[in-house]
Amino acid sequence: MIEYTWENLRRPFLLLMICMFCLKANESFAQKIPANIKVLLDELPPLHFDRGDRELLYQYSVGDLSGLSDEDSRNIIRELARRGVGTISFWRKGDKMESSMEEGVRIARIQQALGLKVVVDASDLLYGFYDGSPASFHVDHKGILYADSSFDGQKMGCPFTVHKRIPVIRSRIAAFVEAYKAAGVNIDMATADWEIDGPIEWNDAWANAKNCVRCRKNLPDINNFKSFQAVLRSMRSKLLREVYANPVKEKFPEVLITNYAVYPNDGWRYWYDYFEYPQPELPHIKDQQALYRPWYQEFTETGLTMAMPVMYTWYPTYDWYPAYSPDYRWFYNMLKVGSNAAEHTPSGIPIASFVHWHTTVPPENPDKRVQQMSRGAYQELLWHLLLRGHDLLFSWCLKEEIREEMQLLQEVYDQSLRYNEWLKNGQPLIFDVPKEESSVVSAIRLNNKVLVRRTDFKINKKPIVVNVDGVYLKIPYKPGECQVFSLE
Repeated sequence: MIEYTWENLRRPFLLLMICMFCLKANESFAQKIPANIKVLLDELPPLHFDRGDRELLYQYSVGDLSGLSDEDSRNIIRELARRGVGTISFWRKGDKMESSMEEGVRIARIQQALGLKVVVDASDLLYGFYDGSPASFHVDHKGILYADSSFDGQKMGCPFTVHKRIPVIRSRIAAFVEAYKAAGVNIDMATADWEIDGPIEWNDAWANAKNCVRCRKNLPDINNFKSFQAVLRSMRSKLLREVYANPVKEKFPEVLITNYAVYPNDGWRYWYDYFEYPQPELPHIKDQQALYRPWYQEFTETGLTMAMPVMYTWYPTYDWYPAYSPDYRWFYNMLKVGSNAAEHTPSGIPIASFVHWHTTVPPENPDKRVQQMSRGAYQELLWHLLLRGHDLLFSWCLKEEIREEMQLLQEVYDQSLRYNEWLKNGQPLIFDVPKEESSVVSAIRLNNKVLVRRTDFKINKKPIVVNVDGVYLKIPYKPGECQVFSLE
C-alpha cells in the first residue's frame, strides 16, 4: 500500500511544477514570435538535403526580432536557417536610427556565431533625394515651382537638385557601416529597394523636364528620349555609387551589394513596376500587346557587385500575351526577364533573383479573366532560373501570403540542393525563351555532362531534340524532373 506522505509526493510535485513552468515559458515565447515568422516555423519542414555553402532564401516579410532576447532570437534564426530561410536586418533612419543600428549589430553577432551570412537592407536610408521640399522641385520659365506627381503620388522633383542631398544620404549609410565595423561584425550582403526617388525617366518625367528651365539648361539634347534616359540613369547610378556602394565597400570590400531592378541586360526592359505605365510614344519593341522599353546599361556605373532582376506576376502582364495559355502568359514574361539578366551578367557577378507568385498589385476589383499563375508553372520557372545561372532567390510578398509563397519557394530550393555542384560551378547553356508556346528547355554543363529541365506547356509526350552546346540531345518527356546527359 502506498503511503501518501510529503516525501513520497515531493519529487513528482516538483517535476510537475518544472513541466508547467517550461510549458508556460514556451507559451510565452510562442506569443512573442511575430506571426509571419511563426507560420514559417510551423509550416516549413527542415531541409531534407545538405545546403553546403549554398546561400539561404531571403524573404522580405520575415519580420522583426527586436522584441526577443538574444537566446530567443538565436533559436529563431537557427530554426529558420534549418528550413533554408535567412534573416535580414533593416536599417532605419530618423528617430529609429540608433535603435535600428543596435539591433542590426545584435543580429549580426548572432548570425556570425551561427556561421551564417550577415545580410542587411538599406532601403529606408536611401530615400530622400526628393524630400518633398520646394527646393527639390522643377521650375518653369515664369519661375513657378512644380513637382511631378505621376509616380504613385510621390512629389518627384528636378534631377539637377539631388546633388545637395548626397552628404545627407551618405552619412546615414556611413554611420551604420562604422557601427558594424566598430562592433567587429561583418556585412556579407547589402540589399536595397531604392525605386521611387531620384532621377527617373518614366511616366511624366520627360514631359516635366522639357518644361523645366534647369533641366533644359543641363540637357541640350532633351528632345531625344534615349539621350534623356542616358543622362538620368547615369546620374542615378552615380548616386547609388557615392552614397551606398562606396561607403559599404570601403569598410567591407568583399561585400555583395545590390539594388532592386539593377542588372546587366540586352538594352531592353521587359517589365513594368507597379508605379509605371506603358507609353506608346516612347521607343519600344512590340511583342503581342507588350511594349518593351529601352533600358540603360547602368549596372557597371553603380559600383554594385550583385545583380538583382525582378520576376513578378505583375497584374497587367496577363493581357499582354493573348496568344498564350494563362500559365505561359506569366511564365514567358518572367523567364524572358530572368534570361535577359542571366545571359548578360558576367561570370563572377552573382544574380539575386527577386520573385513573387501571387498576382502582384491587382486593382481593387480585378478582372475575373485574370488567372493566377499555377503553383506548378511557378515552380518550373524557379527551376529554369536556377539552370540559367541565377544564384540566390529573394522573395517579397504581403504578410498574409508568406506561407504559400515560402512553401513553393522552399520546395524547389530544397530539391535543388541535390545539384549544388552543378548550380555553383556549372555553365548555363540555354537562354532562349520560345515565342511559340510549346516546350521550354534549360541546361547547365559541368565537365562533360549536362543537367537539363524540360517543361511542356502543350501536351507532347514525345522526345524533343535540342542543340545543347553543339550536341543534339534527345530529351524524353519526364515532367517535374531534372535529367542528366553526357556530351561525349
